[in-house]
Amino acid sequence: MTARELKHWYRVKIQIFMTLIQPIVWLGLFGQAFNIGALLPPQTVPMFFSGAPDYFSFMAIGMLAVNALFTCMFSGMSIVWDRRFGFLNKLKVAPIPRGVVPISRILATVVRSTIQVSIVLAIALAFQYIPGLTGLTLKEGFGIVDLAGMFAVLFLLSTAFASLFTTIALAVENQETLFGVINLLNLPLMFASAALFPTAMMPDWLRAVADYNPLTWAADAMRQFAFIDTIPIHSLAFDVLGLLAVAILLMGASVVVSRKLLSNR
Repeated sequence: MTARELKHWYRVKIQIFMTLIQPIVWLGLFGQAFNIGALLPPQTVPMFFSGAPDYFSFMAIGMLAVNALFTCMFSGMSIVWDRRFGFLNKLKVAPIPRGVVPISRILATVVRSTIQVSIVLAIALAFQYIPGLTGLTLKEGFGIVDLAGMFAVLFLLSTAFASLFTTIALAVENQETLFGVINLLNLPLMFASAALFPTAMMPDWLRAVADYNPLTWAADAMRQFAFIDTIPIHSLAFDVLGLLAVAILLMGASVVVSRKLLSNR
C-alpha cells in the first residue's frame, strides 16, 4: 500500500514539476527579498540568526521544515479519494490490520518529504554559485553525521505531521472539509514558529507559543547541526525528544482512530 501511494505520486508529472519549482520560488523570491540581516550590525548577525552567517542560511534551514509541513498537509488526500471511489470500503473487508491504512500513507509521505527536502537543500546550496544570489552557507567541517542528524530530525517531523493530517482525513467526509482544516492549521503552524523568523522578533505571547511548536523544534535542532556557535532555543536533546514524543503520540492516535472509523461493523 505504501508503494501504491508512491506510484500515484510520481506518475503525476505535474507534481514532480511542482516539487522542483516551489523551492526555487520560495528560496529565490522570499529568501533573497527578505534580507533582514542587512538591517543588523554585521557582528550581531550570527547571534541573531542562531549561528547562521546570514538570513538566507537561517531561512533555508527553516524552509526544510516548512517544506516537510507542506508535503505532510496533503498526506490524507488519498484517503478522501479512496473513500469517494469506494476503495476504502474494500480495505474495510480486507484481511489486514486497520492500522495499516494510515501507516502506509504516513510512510509514503515521509519518503516524499525526504525527496523534496533533499531537492530544497541542494537548491539552497547551489545558490552560492549563482552571481548575485546568496546561498546556504554551512559550518566549516559540516559532515555526514551532521547531515544524517538533520534528516533524522526531518524524519520525526514528517512522521508527526503526516500522522496528524492522515488522522484528520480519516475523520472528515469530503475534500472540502479537509482543505478547510489544512488552511486553518497551515499559517499558524508556519508563522508561529522559528522556521522563517527568529523568535526574538516576536511579541512575548507569540514567542511563548512558537517555542513549543514542533516546527520550531525541528528548525532549532537542524540549525544546531548546520551552524557553529549557535544560540539555540532549546537543547538538542529537548528538540529531538520532543519531536519523538509527538511523532509516537500522533502515529498512535492515527492507528487508534483507524480501528474505530474503518471498522466493518
